[in-house]
Amino acid sequence: MLAAAISFVTATVSHAADIYPADLAKQDANIARAFSDLAGKLKKKHAWVRKFGVTTPTEDITVGSTSYVRLSGCKPHDCPSEKYVVFISKSDYKAVGAFVVNRLDNGANPTRSDIYWLRQPDTEQMAVLASSLFQ
Repeated sequence: MLAAAISFVTATVSHAADIYPADLAKQDANIARAFSDLAGKLKKKHAWVRKFGVTTPTEDITVGSTSYVRLSGCKPHDCPSEKYVVFISKSDYKAVGAFVVNRLDNGANPTRSDIYWLRQPDTEQMAVLASSLFQ
C-alpha cells in the first residue's frame, strides 16, 4: 500500500544555501526545539541523533500544500545502519519524521529495514519520508 501511495505523491524540493541542520538549529530556536522534541525518544537509544549525526544540507520541500524544511542525517562511522529524515513545517514548526535501522550483511547491504515513524505522519508525508530514507 505504501508503494502505491508513493507513486501518487509529488514533492517539490529546493536546496537551501548549504545550511546544515546543526547550523540551522543554532540560527532558529524554533527549528532546534522542533527537532529536539521529535527526536526525544530516539536520543535515549541512538545518542548520535542528539548532535544530528552526519548530515546533508537542509532542503526546502513542499508536500501537498505545506512547506517544510527537510533535515536528514545518519549514524557517524556507520551511515548505512541508521538514518533519519525530518520535515519541520515552516508555518507552525510542527515536525514529523522517519528513522530507519538497517540490518546489514558482511558487504554492508541491507538485509532488513525497520522504519519508525515519528509523530504519525499522514500518508502523503509517509510516502515522501520513506523515499527519502532510501536515497
